[in-house]
Amino acid sequence: MTPATEVVDPDRFRRALGRFATGVTVITTTTADGPVGATVSAFCSLSLDPPLVLACLGRERSMHRALAAAPGFGVSILASDQAAVARDFARPGDRFAGVAHAPGHHGPHLRGAIAHLDCAVHDMRDGGDHVIVIGRVDALAVHPGDPLLYARGAFLDLPVPSRERAAAHEWLLSAPW
Repeated sequence: MTPATEVVDPDRFRRALGRFATGVTVITTTTADGPVGATVSAFCSLSLDPPLVLACLGRERSMHRALAAAPGFGVSILASDQAAVARDFARPGDRFAGVAHAPGHHGPHLRGAIAHLDCAVHDMRDGGDHVIVIGRVDALAVHPGDPLLYARGAFLDLPVPSRERAAAHEWLLSAPW
């Protein structure tokens, strides 16, 4: 017997998923009119071989339209002290005004980020009201610092590293899945 399909209330769905903490990135690309960028928390690794990442962008967002015409994009993984940058890139207007950045292969890299990725667009897939953009990582840089985390509509403070946390990290890396 198959369970009845429950109608999922969008507000409850959003609240439930808001309990999942995520890192915060800014995705950038360069257009004929100059650089564009947007804050994206729906971002994750997809494959090590080949090196793939994915980002989910609202279908109606201008960033989706820019990436649909671009050969690639840059990813800046934000540091714990970059909440203001995340807010700025989530709002309309000139998002690069006053934000230190350097050229990347496909889009600017935001200074102060803890990692930068340069990605060629590998594929774009339907994701309901979002588009799933899959990028093949062509280059990367890693910098010191802690990540900016987001859950339940707010940025989170990362606890100080401990031996217990380090042991959990090692366990996750060695897990058989």
